[in-house]
Amino acid sequence: MSQLRVLHLITAAETGGAETFLCRLLSRLPRERFKSRVVCMVRPGHVGGRIRALGIPLATLGMRRGLPSVGAVRKLMEMLQDFQPDVVQTWLHHADLLGLVAARLAVESNLVWNLRNSRLDAAPWTTRAVVWLCARLSRLPEAVLTNSETARDQHRALGFRPRRFEVLPNGIDCGEFRPDPAAREALRKEFGVSPETPLAGMLARHAPMKNHAGFLRAAALVLKELPEARFLLCGTGVTQVNRELMAQVNQAGLRGRVILAGYRQDAPRVLNSLDALCVPSAYGEGFPNAAAEAMSCGVPCAATDTGDAARVVGDTGRVVPPNDEPALSRALVELLTLPPDQRTALAGRCRERIATEFSLDAAARAYASFYEELAGRR
Repeated sequence: MSQLRVLHLITAAETGGAETFLCRLLSRLPRERFKSRVVCMVRPGHVGGRIRALGIPLATLGMRRGLPSVGAVRKLMEMLQDFQPDVVQTWLHHADLLGLVAARLAVESNLVWNLRNSRLDAAPWTTRAVVWLCARLSRLPEAVLTNSETARDQHRALGFRPRRFEVLPNGIDCGEFRPDPAAREALRKEFGVSPETPLAGMLARHAPMKNHAGFLRAAALVLKELPEARFLLCGTGVTQVNRELMAQVNQAGLRGRVILAGYRQDAPRVLNSLDALCVPSAYGEGFPNAAAEAMSCGVPCAATDTGDAARVVGDTGRVVPPNDEPALSRALVELLTLPPDQRTALAGRCRERIATEFSLDAAARAYASFYEELAGRR
């Protein structure tokens, strides 16, 4: 049987959840069954290098953010005609719209959209326009995928009416994200945190939806109960040169209590240094990758009830209403003060939940079966 050709079109290849999951998915799709290519609308970032390292061809359309481009449509059409994919998988709204136009003009293939969060509270008008247009055109793709039930329901509320709507959750590599006592010791030494110090962390890029300000306000409340606690923030834009973030740190009275580590490529080691992970998102979450990754490392989570956080965390952590810093601080204190035997038992339950319900191998099998069934149906 010949390989199934799948072309993935994504807005960028940076450090977002969709980009990271695409890279992981490509690492697990069987090469003997799938021939994959990736096209970025704009210049690829960190994840682009990881995709190329897998041996997957990656090209860029050279677009500029926020600006439409007829030339990019033509360039994508040429790539499609050259590759002749069986499936065109687009990721995120802008790529969904561009992929629809180019695929309809260039080739006869199965077009699949992939949607993530749909909350548009802080989105520019251009993004709102793209989402509105996608909703009106949503019956044209062969199918629409989401990574969470919440994203599916939110898009339905926005008017999306695809012929086929599927929820395929993200998956976590439980071999990469695993408990690692040596990493815990090394990272705490690097960050200047003693082995006994309660350490809560947040791993997310600096963006309004991620709600770093809310995390810092909750952290200030945690210190009233646990004066010895410390807090670690990692992610793109999470550094001392970020004036907005530093102002929030100072306003919360956390100078000297917060470590701003910026973007790091060793997320499994960083997660192992924590006693609890916080996912304080105010809105816009779909599948909370950071929570699942932490749980796979045996680290419990305190998360707000956004996206499918409650579905991922289950009874292994704490889920509180969004923008409720007192509730979030209480959840963190509960996790940070667990007795050693209860902490060990909870760590095992966290990891077992991810391995059983949200593993990367299971996610890859689901995507592989979906692609093959879709292509075979034509």
